[in-house]
Amino acid sequence: MYDFHRNQQLKSMNSLLRSFAACCGVACFSSLGFAQAITGSTSSTVQMEGAPKTGLPPSVAGKPVPGTVAKLDWMSGCWETVSEQDKSTLREIWLLPKTGNMLGMGQIERGGKSLGWEAMRLYDEGDTVKAWQRPGERSEFTMAMETFSEGFASFAITEGDTTTRVTYQRREDGTVLAVSFRLIKGENRRGADFAFKRVDCSAWLTTMPTTREPGPAAATKP
Repeated sequence: MYDFHRNQQLKSMNSLLRSFAACCGVACFSSLGFAQAITGSTSSTVQMEGAPKTGLPPSVAGKPVPGTVAKLDWMSGCWETVSEQDKSTLREIWLLPKTGNMLGMGQIERGGKSLGWEAMRLYDEGDTVKAWQRPGERSEFTMAMETFSEGFASFAITEGDTTTRVTYQRREDGTVLAVSFRLIKGENRRGADFAFKRVDCSAWLTTMPTTREPGPAAATKP
């Protein structure tokens, strides 16, 4: 009987950790899997200067609300932040909305080593927006947009007694993207807040070709 209950507890804990690690951001630039990598614990909250004050989030995902990807264009661009915990660097890139889709990617690194990556997609479905995320090699999942206003969007999914939620907020005239992640299970509300700064990411995307000096002119025969 002890082994049975212990196995059930382990299964429940593993399920919770998988859900937490799969929660993204970002953009992100960013996911709760990233937050876990930064803090070394799923029970920690990463505090960063300029991070949003989210208060006590609802315990279940809200109903999908109307909106379009086109109105989330303020999220597009390149974003970066550095963890105050261990100086990890988080980066996110979001393309401009096109054909009802907005594609993004995220990466976290420290000391020249990659700690995680993430693929993201926001897309129109009916009269609302869905957020698909694939955090590294973990299972993909999709959240629905539950809150939408000018410069603010929240996505969430409730599975069983666990709710995963990510919010994006435009701040400082569009130069800061505040991202908040929460994993909610009963009274337990864990997560992380990030304040990404808009950056020039041309060096992330391409290596400029070296300009070759013109060689000596070939001699012409008389």
